Amino acid sequence: MYDDDVRIRPAKPEEAEDLSDIAWRSKSYWDYPVDVMNIFRDMLSIEQDFIENNPSYLIEHEDTDEKVGFYALEKKGDKWWLEHLWVLPDEIGTGLGGKLFLHACEMAETMGADELYIVSDPNAEEFYRHMGAEKIGEEQTEGMPERLLPVMRMKL
Repeated sequence: MYDDDVRIRPAKPEEAEDLSDIAWRSKSYWDYPVDVMNIFRDMLSIEQDFIENNPSYLIEHEDTDEKVGFYALEKKGDKWWLEHLWVLPDEIGTGLGGKLFLHACEMAETMGADELYIVSDPNAEEFYRHMGAEKIGEEQTEGMPERLLPVMRMKL
């Protein structure tokens, strides 16, 4: 659907605020209460040095340059993790998330990864399963120990 009118490109450190806005708006799509959203604030804030130190890519409309989503990878030990993958609410369900995820898998593979790990929002677990990832465990949400997050693995 979007092959000809969107592009994926490396994010620039000076776009950190734009990426934070995309993450915040995307997380808000799920109608979390304000107090819960405030717990997520640090996780959703993208810093310039994070972009400088981790492969980060955004997707934008070619005709308007509107940034509509992004992802970031992070290497922790010997494993590559999908640290972020967000699309604006109006773009959810359009295929952009899948396009970003496949790009992330390709990038991780070019960096030598055989697998890509994801700590998913519970609302996104089905998306990652649909893309081919499998659930391998759960972990608690920082600041909300009763909220368990699916830990997923995508074999590349």
